[in-house]
Amino acid sequence: MVYLSKFMLLFKKIARNICFIISLLFRAFTEVHKSRILCMSYDFTKYSCNPKYITEYLLQNCPDEYEIYWCFKKGISIPQLPYGIKTVRWRSLRYFYIVNTSAFIFSNFRLGKFGSYLKKRQGQRYIMTWHSSMGIKKIEKDVENTLSIEYIEAAQYDSSMCDLILSGCRYRTEVIRRAFWYNGEILEKGTPRNDALFQSSLDIKDKICKKYNLNPDVKFLLYAPTFRKDYNLEYYKFDWKDVQCVLQQKYKEIYCILLRLHPNFLNNPSFDLTKHLNDSVVNVTNYHDMQELLAISDILVTDYSSSLFDFALLYRPCFIYSTDVASYDRGTYLNLNTLPFPVATTNEELLNNLSCFNSEEYINRMKYFNSQVIGTYEKGEACKELYNWMNIM
Repeated sequence: MVYLSKFMLLFKKIARNICFIISLLFRAFTEVHKSRILCMSYDFTKYSCNPKYITEYLLQNCPDEYEIYWCFKKGISIPQLPYGIKTVRWRSLRYFYIVNTSAFIFSNFRLGKFGSYLKKRQGQRYIMTWHSSMGIKKIEKDVENTLSIEYIEAAQYDSSMCDLILSGCRYRTEVIRRAFWYNGEILEKGTPRNDALFQSSLDIKDKICKKYNLNPDVKFLLYAPTFRKDYNLEYYKFDWKDVQCVLQQKYKEIYCILLRLHPNFLNNPSFDLTKHLNDSVVNVTNYHDMQELLAISDILVTDYSSSLFDFALLYRPCFIYSTDVASYDRGTYLNLNTLPFPVATTNEELLNNLSCFNSEEYINRMKYFNSQVIGTYEKGEACKELYNWMNIM
């Protein structure tokens, strides 16, 4: 068994090196196409996040200016892919051709040497969009002791290729400078995926309600906790019915709860929080776009998710429900109790926070937090500003 394991590791290493050599050959005998773009999201598995919103901005505002490719791993099906996008399979010969001939490459995750098989050449621009505008959880070099050597090497390789990293707020810029192994240019103009939060959500709500057979006249509370390494259900105990009763009493309206688990849970079939749901709770974990769920939600409940800061741009009620503050394994940049969001560590505290919520006080706290504490750059024009940068370059 030990010999088999060693053989598999050796085979994997040889296969990676062969793929990298093939990529270098394409680099040597091709030219960069100035209008070609390659996008990827969440390890080549999704059409989502910042690259998605950049793509759709370009398709809508300059449809004939760019040839846009998206890369996906084998077996990934994206039914909602808009017309006008070409696809390529990761590690196929066509991928090696496209990645070496694209003038612009967009990713929301780290592209290591053997993740992208890319050695950037003259005429190419690599833009790291990342996958949050601001976050509570410590990341990258700030938690270096918790990261694998493989990830650190990939992150450093990725940053060495970067021509630009996007930032949604002053606080995020400081994190990038300190923790991203990066000394290059930062575009402080907002987060492309958050542009959607500055636009009308009526069409989005209609689409989601039809997909899940929901009544568009009810209100929505989105419960979107982040993941824990041990996948313990204890962190997510949530009294669905009690929450709905409190909200109905306070606002005199019916609330439907939407459950959005972290995508990491999709790869762990042993984790099944859905068995605890009632008829008024809808599991939307498989929905492809978190920003669209935020856009239609009237209330957000989460723990350490960066969605807190995205949703804060809407000035709608947002609550932290965190049962493991003392033992959380990632570390946080900000003390939860210093944030403008009401914090609860038990169901009883959460119910009390929902019942006693003061909208006017909350909005005032949010305005100060957005402008003074994190220094937001979000104006709903991040895609436009990035397009301008692309044309200056």
